[in-house]
Amino acid sequence: MKINFAPSVLSLAVIISFGATANDYASIDTYEGKPATEHTAKENAQLAKTLPWQDTSAFSRTERGLIAEFGTHEAGELKNRFEYMTDMSVTDLPATVNPSIWRQGMLNYAAGGLYQVADGVYQIRGADLSNMTIYRSDNGYVIHDPLLSRQAAQASWKFAKQHLPAINREHKITGMIYSHMHADHFGGSRGIFESGDFDKNAQIYAPKDFIKELADENVIAGTAMGRRANYQYGTTLDNNTKGIVDNALGLGTSRGEVTLVAPTTEIQAREKVVTIDGLDFHAINMPGAEAPAEIVLYIPQYRSLNTAELTYDGMHNIYTFRGAKVRDALVWTKYLTELKMRFVDSGLVDNIHAAHSAPVWNETGTDVNEISQYMTLQRDNYGFIHNQAMRLANHGVTINDVGREIEKIVPQSQLDTWHTNGYHGSYSHNARAVVNLYLGYHDMNPVNTNPLQTKDKACVYVNAAGAESLFKAGQVHFKQGEYQAASQLFNDLVQCDPNNFDYRYALADSFEQQGYQSETMAWRNSYLQGAAELRTGEIKPSIKLASADVIANTPTGMFLDYVAVSLNAPKAEQAKLNFTFGVNHPDLNELYYGEVSNANMANIEVDKLPQVDVELIINKGDFTKVVLGKTTLQQLVSSGEASIKGNAELIGQLSATLDEFDGLFEILPMPTK
Repeated sequence: MKINFAPSVLSLAVIISFGATANDYASIDTYEGKPATEHTAKENAQLAKTLPWQDTSAFSRTERGLIAEFGTHEAGELKNRFEYMTDMSVTDLPATVNPSIWRQGMLNYAAGGLYQVADGVYQIRGADLSNMTIYRSDNGYVIHDPLLSRQAAQASWKFAKQHLPAINREHKITGMIYSHMHADHFGGSRGIFESGDFDKNAQIYAPKDFIKELADENVIAGTAMGRRANYQYGTTLDNNTKGIVDNALGLGTSRGEVTLVAPTTEIQAREKVVTIDGLDFHAINMPGAEAPAEIVLYIPQYRSLNTAELTYDGMHNIYTFRGAKVRDALVWTKYLTELKMRFVDSGLVDNIHAAHSAPVWNETGTDVNEISQYMTLQRDNYGFIHNQAMRLANHGVTINDVGREIEKIVPQSQLDTWHTNGYHGSYSHNARAVVNLYLGYHDMNPVNTNPLQTKDKACVYVNAAGAESLFKAGQVHFKQGEYQAASQLFNDLVQCDPNNFDYRYALADSFEQQGYQSETMAWRNSYLQGAAELRTGEIKPSIKLASADVIANTPTGMFLDYVAVSLNAPKAEQAKLNFTFGVNHPDLNELYYGEVSNANMANIEVDKLPQVDVELIINKGDFTKVVLGKTTLQQLVSSGEASIKGNAELIGQLSATLDEFDGLFEILPMPTK
């Protein structure tokens, strides 16, 4: 697919709204945003003049090595939801989209098919948020990162088989590798495993602590994370120039079932050479940067380095809006320095390729090490954020101010480079994440030591200044294009009086214009999602991060930790729960001991179970079926497939104190009328 890219001509399609008539806000299903204001249009037009449009190298890299194109992002089951972007162009920039993220959307849309990275290394790009990499082994192919959903992976492999050479008259899958434990890198695993081509002796490799970290990130905080992800990814927004235009790492996610075929081998050593069907992979565990469990791969036979998600065409998240453990930007820089020195600067690789974006190659016949330049800029991007955030913190700049301060001093070399722009992460929220990692959330101002609750704090301002005065002041800020200042005032009004729709619509209008001006995907989507919920008063169900496969592979100890989180302390205290329990998995020879006391629950895995008040004896597979609602404990006990020793009533008493999480909680206050 060719995209109209003419950087010498820059015009902005300006649609101006001065408090335009509201759309039908009766339902999110019929929701549509407003046009850009004159201020937003001018702001985006001014930014467009400063961007390095003359650098189109990323588009050249994206198009390089194309073997077969999907065809307008459609090849059998491979369909893309962003069809409106087929005519994307920098000659007609929409006023409702920051021009930098619009260009990132153009880049991500340009990928759509099977590509050759090197002789023996191939990628499916544009079928999902992530890339599927395919390595040729002696008798077949090794799959690396099988996308997000079963359907996308199945269709992608089917497409790849049409264009990759058969080996011994077949397309055998000789192994599979997960780079890390985010769903877009393992979720399509059943589509590969059950394709009919997966060799019965093939192994599945993953980094150290893959299952533990996967469960830790998706189970204990899974409901809250899913609701927050609605904002980060704008899950109820339409795919149009007033909604979602890009997902930073890729154009969008596939629609389908997230699955997990558990790895047969977690690579425990820091480094290990894994040989799969005659092909050597030098695997290096690099945890704590982009993910708590992650491996990169050096493939000497193909002079290739797979950097997993340590590099991509954009700045990554140090803190992700959906919620996850804060990442270590300093460790990230050290990993990139190590990879650069060991494999790139030493001349051992001709390309680096990753889980997102197009590869980077060194061109023959030139002394320029393009891979080294790329990795240096990526490394220095995270290094700058880490070092300068902490430099400022040591001068007394607080966590709430460091984001704005660091934006003032971004080096021109990074501003002039597309792949260090803030599409996924941003200088602002990443800098705050760095400070949080070292110093925590508290800025040490005593007024914040024991802060008022959100609504009470808002009402203090509203009652002191008067609602009418605040509202008029907010309107003045809005008309002057000062949308953040307007939001600050309108937000207090909404928090104090969520039933006033004048306040709600005004806050939504101010959010919307900030979304239209945002370069970072999560910022844009959060502003626009917030505007939609303010206007409609409707909350849609959250993304389900803990799929059946994830739950099935969650260690029982971690599931018991989730039960402890679900324990409603006031209910437990009223019920006077005080007992010990055990869970016995005979099939795995695993024993867990727990105590419920003082309105709390604690558990630990043990070698020998002490005397307990109640013991549940159940196979792990049956335990999972109960958790998933496929059967009941009573049915299993009645059939003899499980048994209970001691006081069985205690299990029912515990169950009665557990909360159920529906993921429909408010982020912005919903109207009560």
